[in-house]
Amino acid sequence: MSVLIDLLSQMQPQHWLVLGLVLLIAEMATGTTYLLWPAVAAFLTALLAWIAPMPWSVEMGVFAILVIALTWLGRPLVQHWRKEGKASGLNERSQTLIGTRGVLASFENGAGSVKVNDTVWRAISDEALQAGETVEVVDVDGASLRVRRAV
Repeated sequence: MSVLIDLLSQMQPQHWLVLGLVLLIAEMATGTTYLLWPAVAAFLTALLAWIAPMPWSVEMGVFAILVIALTWLGRPLVQHWRKEGKASGLNERSQTLIGTRGVLASFENGAGSVKVNDTVWRAISDEALQAGETVEVVDVDGASLRVRRAV
C-alpha cells in the first residue's frame, strides 16, 4: 500500500495529461462516450495542478468530483446531440415514406397496392378508396403502408 501512496504522491500535471490522452484514445476507439468525461476531467485536473500545485489527495478528489459532475451534466447533452445528428429513417426506407403521397394502383376490401415514387407497395386502409386516387402514407406496418385519402 505504501508503494501506491508513494507513486500517487509523485503525480505531476503531465501524468494527468497522459491519463487524459489514454482515456481519450480509448474513447475514440469505442465511441461510447463513457470515457469522454473522465478524459476531460483528467485534462482539467492537469490544468488545475499546473496552475496551483496541490497534494495528490486533493488532485484525486478534484478528479473524482469532475468526473461525476461532467458525466452528470455532459452525458445528456451528448445524447441529445447524437439524436439530432442521426439521420431520420436510416436503414428504414419505409419509415421515410410517412407523409408522402402516392397513387392507388388497385384497391378492394381495405387492401391493395399503391405506387409511391418508383415503387409499388402493399396498401391498407380503413377508408373505402378507389384505384387511381391520390393517397397519403400515414404509417408503416411491416411491408404494408397504411394510407388515407389525400386532402
